[in-house]
Amino acid sequence: MINEDDINSSNELPIPKRSISTTIELPLFLSIVAVTLAGPAISNIILYRTCVHYLNYSVAECEPFLSPVKTNATAQLEEEVQKYSTYVTTVKMVLEYVFPAFLSLFLGVWSDTYGRKLLIVWPLFGLTMTSILLVIFGMMDSLGPWWLILTAVPFSLSGGFVVLFTGAYCYVSDTSSSSSTLLRMTMIDATTSLGTVLGVTCSTHLILKIGNTYLLLLSATISTIAYAFTNIWIRESLNGALQGGVSKILDVLLIKEMVQECLKERPNRQRAQIFLLCLVRVLTVLAVFGTVGLEYLYTRQKLHWSLQEYTKYSAVSTAMLFLGGFFGVVVVQKVLRLGDIVFAIFILISATADNLIKLFAIKSWHMYLSSGVSIFKGLSGPLVRSFLTKTIPVEDVAKVLFLVSTAESICPMIYPVIFNSLYASTLATFPGAIYVLSSSMIVISIVTLGFVQYFSWNRSSANYSPLSYDGI
Repeated sequence: MINEDDINSSNELPIPKRSISTTIELPLFLSIVAVTLAGPAISNIILYRTCVHYLNYSVAECEPFLSPVKTNATAQLEEEVQKYSTYVTTVKMVLEYVFPAFLSLFLGVWSDTYGRKLLIVWPLFGLTMTSILLVIFGMMDSLGPWWLILTAVPFSLSGGFVVLFTGAYCYVSDTSSSSSTLLRMTMIDATTSLGTVLGVTCSTHLILKIGNTYLLLLSATISTIAYAFTNIWIRESLNGALQGGVSKILDVLLIKEMVQECLKERPNRQRAQIFLLCLVRVLTVLAVFGTVGLEYLYTRQKLHWSLQEYTKYSAVSTAMLFLGGFFGVVVVQKVLRLGDIVFAIFILISATADNLIKLFAIKSWHMYLSSGVSIFKGLSGPLVRSFLTKTIPVEDVAKVLFLVSTAESICPMIYPVIFNSLYASTLATFPGAIYVLSSSMIVISIVTLGFVQYFSWNRSSANYSPLSYDGI
């Protein structure tokens, strides 16, 4: 058990306001590259093994699923194979986020005492172990698609991307001024976008050159490099962080303190704002990622795209989000002087337009148009977190950020069930139903952000903001 005095004293630890090391983006970049490289290979393998092991078609009939280039050879099998494979990916995604959601309840308070570095190191170690298991899975053709579920266990137990990126956000909050927090958080998301662009751009070509299994091996190598680099080079951001707290992570006192801090009465209706913003993040994550996970299958079914065509679109779309992130922060928000919440509302309106264009898309260029309309979509998360870091006490930032992450981490356990089930049931009649549901969630988020903005306009002159420091 953690001594309560140790926990309470953690709030008094000095938070360094020095320049953040640029090396923090590198392991995040490498981890995203590793995952996005492996994604198409895993998709191909799951489609193939579903076809062979559970639908009992011949190897010759199913082998085209292993290629990133779609042919008419699988046209008659597409609907049946896709329906079953979505069940496998749904269970995998739920497993990947169950334990991270549970861990998030503890780690906000825990990291205030024992530091942020381990929040980054542990998930990268878990990702490395998962990547190695994926290589083994890819090499053993006798394993059916459901064996894929076991490969997700190490990454899930180590916290997954939920803990990895929340740890990075807390690291940034420790070392940034209020004026640079949004830019720093945008840099983290931009790193994700850049890694995704590289991964999806190279994946198709690498599958054609070296095959799915060797691509998984390359992904595992990159994950290992990311973990080793982080463990050796990333320095702790929290001055006075205690050592040896691994055995105390699951202390119930941590949850008790987190709940008390987040539920306590705050001036200017800040408690209400915190929970409204948690609701916004839940709805936004459900709306965005619920459709993203099915977008390849949707374009494959409606526009008859191959994996090669989809990865090209995905790379262009992600690159636009990368550019939109910096352009939005540096130009739009600074020049037009839009507040974080007002800008977030504008972004969600554009995300609704994005969904509607995809819903009625009949040409390939319609998909590219939708990406252009929602070029700032990637900023919604950083804007919410930036607003929170500017309006709550410094000592509560990590707790509140982990509360938001806990809320967000529940979504991957929900949206595969909701969206995958909806897609499977409407595939033959109206596959675009997922975009109708997504748009409805975004509209609710826009209304909720309107209440947050109203409370913000009516707050008193007293306001919390992070301590300033010299430099970026």
